[in-house]
Amino acid sequence: MGPQTTVLDNGIRIVTESNPNVRSVSLGIWVKAGSRHDPSGSEGIAHFTEHVMFKGTKRRTALQIAKEIDALGGILNAHTAKEHSAYYIKVLDEHLGKAIDVLSDIFLNSEFKPEEIEKEKNVVLQEIRMTEDTPDDYVAELFSMAFFHNTPLGVSILGSPPTVKGFTRDHVISFIDQAYSPNAIVIAGVGNLDHARVVDLLRSRFKSYNRAHNHNRELTTPPMGGGCLARHKDLEQVHIALGTQGPKVTDNKRWAYVVLNTVLGGGMSSMLFQEAREKLGIVYSIYSYLSAYEDCGVLAVYAGTSDDHVSQTIEVIGAQARRLKQGDFAGLKLEDVREQIKGHLLLARESTESRMATLAKNVIYYGRDVPVDEVIEKINSVRAQDLVELAEEIFVEDNMTLVALGKVEDFQLKGCLAL
Repeated sequence: MGPQTTVLDNGIRIVTESNPNVRSVSLGIWVKAGSRHDPSGSEGIAHFTEHVMFKGTKRRTALQIAKEIDALGGILNAHTAKEHSAYYIKVLDEHLGKAIDVLSDIFLNSEFKPEEIEKEKNVVLQEIRMTEDTPDDYVAELFSMAFFHNTPLGVSILGSPPTVKGFTRDHVISFIDQAYSPNAIVIAGVGNLDHARVVDLLRSRFKSYNRAHNHNRELTTPPMGGGCLARHKDLEQVHIALGTQGPKVTDNKRWAYVVLNTVLGGGMSSMLFQEAREKLGIVYSIYSYLSAYEDCGVLAVYAGTSDDHVSQTIEVIGAQARRLKQGDFAGLKLEDVREQIKGHLLLARESTESRMATLAKNVIYYGRDVPVDEVIEKINSVRAQDLVELAEEIFVEDNMTLVALGKVEDFQLKGCLAL
């Protein structure tokens, strides 16, 4: 049976998919409100709100929440992205009722006590420092800042120390009132569950949830791309991020992007991995990735190399882009690439947590579930010529952004990339 959907009277969407062949249930409350929706001057408030949701409700302390989930052998977590926040739980099917009770309590009844908010500021400040001490994460953040310039998509999800230090309970309450409207909420569940029972349990808790609808918030598409940045830091390696325009979530070309990304740097057989690591031995890690948003996107490459191989690594990335523009896929067969993508899609569906996330995001962005067979059909329709045309469109020097973190200076990046 495919997914089933119920819309509560207040606009909250509940979507589930039953899988009687597993013992787990994954349930998530997804809100179309992420760091991109942070008010000016309160950058990081979406992420901070997610953090303080777990610091106690009218019925449970933070310790009681932790003990109850641990006693079930369950997993309770949350994350904030650029365009959404998610609160989710995974338990054995027999504990579904308890899981819904705990997750709903956190989402609906968190108290946000001022003393807890003050303590959590220090936790988030440590998270910011930890990111800066994790070079592959930090260079990705620097890349977003450079690629999207001084716009909400270019600002760190975590915010900055000055903004975090200034947060108060009023900031959190104001953000929830502004961003957590019923029609921005999707509750998704996957596993050994019954849709009607899930709806009954959720309806009794969420039927009175009522905030102003903000589903049609206008987004300003940011300027994208161009330029290079070197951030000097005393590291053993230089970490490189190099990228260009990617697809928005609903872009008809996104399927060509998925295939192109897989060919370029999507696995051990990819052009980048084979050339830079296997053939030349100048990197340990190199890959490409896609980040798609409501109105724009990024296709980027990450590489970590020694400081004496920076120029060569960038040149290798540029050389692979040129090969793609010429229709040279380094011996990769498109049918093999399609099978690789198909395998990843189907294997991900075997995890109730992964499937729940996909289901929720499909409803948020497309208003419906996108069947895996439909995705595979789109992937199979991508031709070699589509990849060539896309490569010619996006791999243009003036549109590329190059960022390097480590023992490197701006002048070392100049002229390395030739497209």
